Amino acid sequence: MVRNIHIAVLDVDIPARGLYEARGLCSAHFRSVLRETAAQLNESNPDIDNPINITVTPYDIRGGHYPEFHLMRGHKVQDGYPVLNPIDAILITGGSPGVYEMPHSPWMQVLEKFIKTVYDQYTQVRLMGTCFGHQLISHALVRDIKDPVRDVYVEKCPLGREVGIYTVDLNKEFIQSFPSALSHLPEGRMRIQMFHGDRVMAVEKGAPVSLSDTPPVSLPAPWINVGSTPICPVQGLYNPGRVLTVQGHYEMDAFGLMKMCKDAAPTMGWKESKLAIFLEQVGPDLQERQDDAKCFATAVVSFLADLEQ
Repeated sequence: MVRNIHIAVLDVDIPARGLYEARGLCSAHFRSVLRETAAQLNESNPDIDNPINITVTPYDIRGGHYPEFHLMRGHKVQDGYPVLNPIDAILITGGSPGVYEMPHSPWMQVLEKFIKTVYDQYTQVRLMGTCFGHQLISHALVRDIKDPVRDVYVEKCPLGREVGIYTVDLNKEFIQSFPSALSHLPEGRMRIQMFHGDRVMAVEKGAPVSLSDTPPVSLPAPWINVGSTPICPVQGLYNPGRVLTVQGHYEMDAFGLMKMCKDAAPTMGWKESKLAIFLEQVGPDLQERQDDAKCFATAVVSFLADLEQ
C-alpha cells in the first residue's frame, strides 16, 4: 500500500520574476524536489512495504490563506467523517522579510501564532522551514525570553550575505539521525545553495558577541543544531519527530539562484562586480548539481516518512 504524505506548503513570498515564470511559486519548487526524492527512495528500496508518495497543497500566507485545523492529522473528529487525506506536515518557505520586523508585521504575527498552535496542539504534524521559514520557527519555538541560560534571536548578519554554494559543517548528532542520507558526506560537510542576509543566533545570556568569532551554540533539549558556517552558526534546527529546518535552499539549483541574484541586484544596489562574485559562488547551471542538496532532500523525506534513526 502506498504511503501518502500530505504537506501544506505556506508560500510567504513571491520568487524572482524570472524564476516564477520558469518554475512557479516556492511551493511548486518543493513539490518537485520532494516528489522526485521520494521516487528515488522508492526505487532504491524495492522491498519497501509502503512506497512513499508526496502530495503538496500550497497556501498564500500573505493573502491570509491558511490550512484549517480540522484538516490536521490527529485532529479529534466530533461530528462528520474523518478527513481522508489529512495534513502530515507544514512547510514554511523562504522570503525577503526579516523576522525582527514582526512587531510591525501583522501577517507575520498571525503566522507565528499558527506555528505555535500546530506545534502545541497537533503533535502528529511535523514542521519544516527553509531560510525565512527556518528563522521564523527558531523565533517562535526555540526562543524563550524566560530562559536564564541562553538568548535565541534572529538578526541581520553583520558579516554580510551568504549567496551561492557554501559548505556547512554538520552536527554529528544530526548526521547520526539520517545515516543513509548524510553519513557519506566527506568530513561531515554539506555544500548547499544559500541566499540570505539574516541569521539565527543562540548564545549564552549576556555573553559578548564579536564580529570575528561566532560564539558556541547552545540550544535547549531536544533541539539539535543542524550545522554551522563561520558567519551563520545555526544553519538549521532538528527536533526528532517534530521539526526540521534549514537555512540553505535544497529546493533550489544554480538556475534558480542565478534568477534570484539578477532580480535582487537592482533593489539591493549591487554593483556589477558584486553581482559577478555572487554568480560565481552560485556556480554554472549544469544538469549535474554541484552541491549536496539531494542528500539533504533525502533527509527531509526520511524525516517525513519517520525513517529517522
